[in-house]
Amino acid sequence: MSVLAKKFVTFKRVVRNQGVAGVATVLKEKLDFQALTQYGTLTPSAFSTLARYGRPEMFIAFGGGIGDDLLCTVIFRELRRRNQDRFWVMSRHPEVFRYNKDIKVVVPYYERYGNLMKRLKVKVVNPWYTNYNPAYDRDDPFPEQHIISIMCQKAGILGSITLKPHFILHESEKEQGQVTSRQITIQTSGLTARHAMHNKNWFVEGYQEVVSSLKSKYNFVQIGSLSDPPLEGVLDLRGKTTIRQTAALLCRSLVFVGQVGLLMHLARAVDCRSVILYGGREKPSQSGYSCNENLYSEVGCSPCWRMNTCPYDMECMRRISAADVLRAVEAQVEKYGAPLICDTDTITQAQAERYALRYAEAVQTHRLAWSVLYDRN
Repeated sequence: MSVLAKKFVTFKRVVRNQGVAGVATVLKEKLDFQALTQYGTLTPSAFSTLARYGRPEMFIAFGGGIGDDLLCTVIFRELRRRNQDRFWVMSRHPEVFRYNKDIKVVVPYYERYGNLMKRLKVKVVNPWYTNYNPAYDRDDPFPEQHIISIMCQKAGILGSITLKPHFILHESEKEQGQVTSRQITIQTSGLTARHAMHNKNWFVEGYQEVVSSLKSKYNFVQIGSLSDPPLEGVLDLRGKTTIRQTAALLCRSLVFVGQVGLLMHLARAVDCRSVILYGGREKPSQSGYSCNENLYSEVGCSPCWRMNTCPYDMECMRRISAADVLRAVEAQVEKYGAPLICDTDTITQAQAERYALRYAEAVQTHRLAWSVLYDRN
């Protein structure tokens, strides 16, 4: 008896014994209605894009926050440098890629898009550089190279790369970014990020001391989320700007003062010098840029890559004083107008293979940690 015939016999038996309710129960068990709904939503978008651009060779999807998508622009640039342009990117934040000629196709974020691409035999790239370990509240494995280098490795890129994200602003946007004279942008928190991390945050009292000490010389513009701790003596634009307006503000600023995260990468993308309060969670060589003043604390536990827990009461951040930040700001302002140093890296096949192995091992370890955590709950 064929498979189809067997299924038909089973169907008749269910109807005879359990009626319509039985059929509904079987269908609910056998079919993933949520998945079908997602496929139904993405299908018109996917097939119209396929008809227009043809089948891609690579499908890139980070699936993180705006900063992660911004870092992906390095992948796009390096692929184009290698004469590879048949790739799509999936993103929740298409405005990040506006005017960027390195990427032709940006599709909406649907979780099932990757599965569809795999069915079409398209290489799916998720350029994640670490994986979260719940047992230690940290990202793992620790990057041996810059996180941008690791992202490029995931896309199969080898050789020399340039560690600079790209955000293209129209001239009219740049003009609107100048909201005051001698403008310095500042951020006090990153806790509204998609993956918020307390261990990246310096202390609001320190930021306030910086502003109070320098407000007679510079005009501070506070950017970020509306829930970020407010500062006195600033032009408060928290929660009032889009990502493109924020980029324009950075583009027109003498310097940006803040922490590791989206705005640090966005500032580099628009060639704005920065003072970044690293503390000790991660090293500047792992995620930062040498053109910035990176205030890093070399304590015994650094870099820990922990997200929100710290057994040492944030000693690495406490070692950074307001005086340190003041000196760094003045040093960066003195360099204003000079070209920013552009960092580079070289990726070898051996490095890519070693990190791929480390990443795979970490994922297996973390799955075990998650299973233990769920069992406890």
